[in-house]
Amino acid sequence: MPKPLNHGGLRHMGNENAPAEHSIGVREAPPPAPVAGRRPYQRKGSLHLSIAQLENIWAAFGSSVSLGLRPTETLDIHFDVGDLLDPHRWARPCLREFLKSARQWIERRGHQTAYIWALENRGDGDGHGIHAHVLIHVPDILSVRFHQLKARWARRAGLNMANTGVIHREAIPTVKAAKGKLQYMSKDLDPKHWHLFQDISGRVHLDDRQKPSDQPIYGKKCGVSRNIDVKARQAYRAQLFAEPSNGLAGGVG
Repeated sequence: MPKPLNHGGLRHMGNENAPAEHSIGVREAPPPAPVAGRRPYQRKGSLHLSIAQLENIWAAFGSSVSLGLRPTETLDIHFDVGDLLDPHRWARPCLREFLKSARQWIERRGHQTAYIWALENRGDGDGHGIHAHVLIHVPDILSVRFHQLKARWARRAGLNMANTGVIHREAIPTVKAAKGKLQYMSKDLDPKHWHLFQDISGRVHLDDRQKPSDQPIYGKKCGVSRNIDVKARQAYRAQLFAEPSNGLAGGVG
């Protein structure tokens, strides 16, 4: 009598029809069969950033500056150019894997990093497709080696780095320049909130509004590293408010 299959350790061996293994999952895995009487799950897509998302990335930017971890580099990652299969499904996991590798490498060398990212999707035929903009702090002493290794991290995340133009990198020399890039990353803000950024002439101060996303992103559209997210910012503020009272209670001053 054949033994039951151990699904926890099941491997595709010698099966040419098995889906190809991917560093962030299984490529082209067949969708699960729908359950009778249940409406199939559909991911919610969004074209725009909400005002809460915009407030979060800008507050995180301020926190990174306060912590001495201001963005020093910008990375534009083009998932279609990198031959990522099904970018609608895998762009976010691919980006997460890439940033995880970068963060762990920096931390293992005794330094810290912080980053802010946004996903966009343009179907205008100019080769943009689904792509990510990343603002990241890279310590000066690690900068050269960081950029030597980024192709390795991208390949591990599922991108074909043999293609030209998968990742575009620029240095950000000042806080002002970083703000300019974050304005660019804010251009997908829902138009109903544009009036919050208008000056008296009616100009909206969000860069490049003529090139927003015209195709949806399914899932999370933007985010920040954990050391500058909402919980980290709240903990940091609580620590700042607690320090003076602790000093007075201890008789300091």
